[in-house]
Amino acid sequence: MTESTLSGQFSDLKAAIANYQGIGVDSTSWSATELATIERIIKKGLRQFYFPPQFEPNERPHQWSFLKPTVELTTVAPYETGTIAITLAGTTVTLTTGVWPSWAATHGTLVVGTTEYEIASRTSNSEIELSSAWTEDTETAATYTLYHDGNYDLPDDFGGIEGNITYKDEVSFIGEIELVGEGRVRNARSGLTVSSLSSYPEMAAVRPKEHTTTTAGQRFEIIFYPTPNDAYTFEYRKLILPQALVDTTLTYTYGGMIHYETIEASCLSIAEMNDDDRNKGFDGPHWKYFISRLTASIQADKRQLGIEKFGYNGDGSDGVDERRRVICNGRTCHITYNGITY
Repeated sequence: MTESTLSGQFSDLKAAIANYQGIGVDSTSWSATELATIERIIKKGLRQFYFPPQFEPNERPHQWSFLKPTVELTTVAPYETGTIAITLAGTTVTLTTGVWPSWAATHGTLVVGTTEYEIASRTSNSEIELSSAWTEDTETAATYTLYHDGNYDLPDDFGGIEGNITYKDEVSFIGEIELVGEGRVRNARSGLTVSSLSSYPEMAAVRPKEHTTTTAGQRFEIIFYPTPNDAYTFEYRKLILPQALVDTTLTYTYGGMIHYETIEASCLSIAEMNDDDRNKGFDGPHWKYFISRLTASIQADKRQLGIEKFGYNGDGSDGVDERRRVICNGRTCHITYNGITY
């Protein structure tokens, strides 16, 4: 798709900041310190635009529609390919005619018959190590099941979910998955075996993962109940945590050409507030221009998003077709037509 010729890029923002600071728009003449200052200002300006300030005490800050795309998440089915062999009372399980999935050690539980084995590590495509010794009477198993625990890492730029999660098409009769508190999912799973937990999910929860590294920000995961018994594809509306602009790899801002003037005004307002000689604070002309542009961008975003249609809202005054009734109990609906319940 051809980009609008009115779209602004990273280089345009850098030139605007440099021009305001009086160091010229020729990027080859900027020192390393000047370039670092320009890029720091742009990052602050982008954060200010992407997560705008609150205008009225009783109104929430605006959330941009372009930062809430509908995305997909696909679960994995239990793995049962091939047969396994292991030395009696050993911990190394060798798989024949198959490849242990990459998630075997981090999310997998091996079930043979009615016995469940936690997995300590995946040492190769054909071998895994159990956390405890093999307790079966034989050294081979013609059938087994490797169950996924139903916990899935969410994307690095995940900032939340708006609304509920829906099945894409496989089991559309189920409807949507209810988003609940993390404790409710843990409570529903409590005391159940892995195999008895496996079914089509009806609810899910988002929870933060433990932050154990200094080289990346905190991440999130989604946990399902029941744990998926097949490769289901779900859709949900994701709140994006935007990335900083980068030369050659991410040169355009989120939102497109329609919001560029607002983004540039946001960056210039940051430069204005950080200018030691002409610090105007929130009374500066660039700040005032940013607020006026932000108001226009919010209105444009609302028009662009449009009004969602939820379906026909009838009053029933014309009567009801007595042959057809819909009865819902909890999350299950039964349709009765001509005396037959479906």
